[in-house]
Parts: sequence; structure tokens; C-alpha cells
Amino acid sequence: MRINRLLIIILSVSFGLIQGLIAQEISFSPVRTFESDFSFPTDICGNDEGDIFVLDAMNDRVVQLKASGEVVEIKPQRESIYKAVGIAWINGDLWIADTPRSRLLKMKMNGRISQVIKLEHQTEPVDIIGLGDNMVVTDRFNHTITVLDKDFKEKYYWGKRGEGIGEFINPGFLSAGPENRVIIGDILNRRVVSFSPSGRYPQIIAKPGVERGQIFRPKGVALDSKNRVWVADGYTGALQAFSISGKFQGIASKDGESLALSAPMGIYIDKQDRLWVVESFASKVSVWRIK
Repeated sequence: MRINRLLIIILSVSFGLIQGLIAQEISFSPVRTFESDFSFPTDICGNDEGDIFVLDAMNDRVVQLKASGEVVEIKPQRESIYKAVGIAWINGDLWIADTPRSRLLKMKMNGRISQVIKLEHQTEPVDIIGLGDNMVVTDRFNHTITVLDKDFKEKYYWGKRGEGIGEFINPGFLSAGPENRVIIGDILNRRVVSFSPSGRYPQIIAKPGVERGQIFRPKGVALDSKNRVWVADGYTGALQAFSISGKFQGIASKDGESLALSAPMGIYIDKQDRLWVVESFASKVSVWRIK
């Protein structure tokens, strides 16, 4: 009898583990791939009309992937965006984090730079998002977060270099979260954390590591329609999902195998819940449908 009971327990536990592993797989199917002569593209964003914008800064340009299927090159007029990192669509405008030059650029569809915002403190902006009337910028030089008001003036900045919560080592890509939260990939601290805009009430979303449910080099972050936080790992190539409270939701897989993309950086999720990924080492953008 004892042996039978022990066998039942072992089988039950094993079945539970197997079910748990299956639950961790989130099926992805490929939609298409764009190459467009990219050279180490870094970031991606989109607008409400379904157009996608890829920052191809090593080629000093933005590539617009129109909802109609047309691919358009946008070259900046009288300016350069060489080695810029982040791009964002904010309140009907295309913005670029011109990283080495400590500024933000507003670019028109014809390539005209219509506004230049000089940042203080030798800020090297990595990424930028709109949050209400404010803009939030990550700074890899000072390891801080800068908040600009509606007139693009510095409202405040917070954080410092360090390993404690509220400290950063090379903060990178951003996403706006529920309830006015800011989600930040803290690259060299190997974690993803959300905060209030003023840096209060931290919540760890993803912790360091190379196993499932852990992050080694967090790059792009984006939310899907279920408010799952998707994180691209630039080292392992994995795409993983977490709840806003930090519970591991699953890993992107195709045909039962976890995806391992080529140094993914910026990611974007459109209204159809398709996940667009900049694969920087492969110099391409891959598009995936979340099943």
C-alpha cells in the first residue's frame, strides 16, 4: 500500500511539474521579417495608424514600415542621428533619443528636425516615453531617470549608480505601465523594475539570471493587451512575459522550442498583439503573433 501511495504521489508531482513547464510556453508564430539593408538597428515604435518606425542609426536614418506595406526611408535634414539608441511616438510626433549628443530630436516624416531639446547634466538619453503630460528619459551616463514637463523643461531627475533598488547601472529601454507606472530595464543590474514617475514605490518585475523567469541583459520592454510585460533578453535572445507584480507568465516559443533571437533590442506590440522585435546582430526586424 505504501509503495502504491508513494507511486501516486511521485506521478502527481511529476504531472504537476510537466503541466507547469507546458504552462510556461507561450506559443508564437512568425508573421514576417524585414531586412531593408539595416545596419545594427536599435529600437522600434509605432503609431495609431499602424505604421512602424525603426531606428537604423548606424545608417543615419529611420525606416518607416507603413501599414499599407510600403517601406520608406526617412533621412534627417541638416542633422545626424548616428549612434542614437531610442525612438518613440509621443502625442502624434516621432522622437529620437540622440544619445551621444545629450539631446532629444522631434522628426517630421520628411526628415526635418522640427525641435531639438538639449538635456542637462551631460545626460546620454537611451530611451524616451510619454507619460501623461510628461516625458521620461533614461540616462546611461549618470545612471538616472529624467522627467521633463509639457514644455520640455527638466522637472526633476532621480536615481544614481548602484545596485540598490532605485539605483541603476546603465538604465535602458522604457515602457509606460498601468496606473502611471514607469517600467525600466536596468541593464547591468540585470533586472526590470517599475516605479512611480518620481521614483517611488518600486516593484521588481524580473530578477537576474539565465533560467526561465530570469533576465540577464534586459533590453526592450512592452505590454500586451493582457498587461503582460514582455522583456527581450539581449544575451539569451529570449522573450519572456511577466505580470506587473513580478510573476513569471511564460516564455515565447515556436513549435515547442523557446525562441532565441539574435541580440534583440527594442520591441513593440501593436494593436493586433503582434510583437515586433529589432534583432540588432542580424540587422533585421522580426514580427511574431502571440497565440
